Amino acid sequence: MKIRKLFVWTVVLPLLLQGCGGGGNTVPELPPPVVTPDDNGNGNGNGNDDNPSGSNPWDENRGKVVTPSGAGWTSKTIDEGVVYYSFSGTDALSNQKEEVFAVDLDLSKSQYQVQLLYTNPRVYVSEAFKSNANTVAAMNANYEVNSIFIRVDGKTYYQIPKVTIGDTDVPNWKSEAAFTSDGERGLSIVFAGSPKRDGKISGIKGKTYAEAVSLQRNYFTSIAGKNRNLISSAPMLIDDFEPVGENFCNYSLTTAQVNALNGEDPDRHQRALHPRSAIALTENNHFILLVVDGRTNYSQGMSARQLTKFLVKWFNPQYALNMDGGGSTALCVKGEGDPNTHVVNYPCENIPNKDSHDHTHERARDVHFVILKK
Repeated sequence: MKIRKLFVWTVVLPLLLQGCGGGGNTVPELPPPVVTPDDNGNGNGNGNDDNPSGSNPWDENRGKVVTPSGAGWTSKTIDEGVVYYSFSGTDALSNQKEEVFAVDLDLSKSQYQVQLLYTNPRVYVSEAFKSNANTVAAMNANYEVNSIFIRVDGKTYYQIPKVTIGDTDVPNWKSEAAFTSDGERGLSIVFAGSPKRDGKISGIKGKTYAEAVSLQRNYFTSIAGKNRNLISSAPMLIDDFEPVGENFCNYSLTTAQVNALNGEDPDRHQRALHPRSAIALTENNHFILLVVDGRTNYSQGMSARQLTKFLVKWFNPQYALNMDGGGSTALCVKGEGDPNTHVVNYPCENIPNKDSHDHTHERARDVHFVILKK
């Protein structure tokens, strides 16, 4: 499989396209928790991307196959080419209590398909899992439909309909990258860029948010024309081994400045500790679904920076993308977790208190990742 890395647009595509699919109600997110001063990042946010020599300091990660093991980790082969991992304990990188669950699919195994499932009305991940008797694993996918691009099985449902998210005045930042697939095992994670990244792509820098969203919409339209499935999200966590998610947020802001921001502002939303959902692709052609629980006494959740570091250490993916998290975070694995729903993690939607630790508190979503066995 060839995974294309897209850094630049050489042609500025036509301006605003009309969004498809109409409205759709926004699902409110729980208020973000108070942010720690440095997000346990131990730095000012400049990271390792200041590299005057021009060499790529992450080249040493190429060719390394990493599978999680050791204290806190368990693993189980669900089927040929499908491994289920779980972690429970104190994460040494953040020094926080965490519960993490992941499915690793070997894409070289021809008996599997990776699909996006779109439903209207929305359904729980467990319902998406049960929609096909051959489902091996399923995970939530989408942010609010008004802020992202969705194309499933050849039909485009949403094309980033709004420049703002919900009813807030926060600019759209949730579509800087996208997962694409042919409906089989041909997958990619492409990095479009956003104004938050200060011009990762030529043609974004210096644009207003409305202009930038228009460019993104056209860019995804172009990619969607070559793929049956596409869903945008943010932030990009790892781009060709570069841990770009470590520096998505502005770490020069003080804790007081961050906590004064709107809850949907990216510098607050992604710097805070949340339950997380992510996808990743490794250089040796593996696809990973991963969730991190949070907002309970059993698991604190992670920031985008912490999740990036966690993925680099334990899976070493070539590409990784953060998906919708919070109360949406849920993962189902065949034969694991709850015996009726197969939910393996502990979703936090409308939990009664932080001692809650069961599999029942799911949030319905529009789009889910589904791994099927033919």
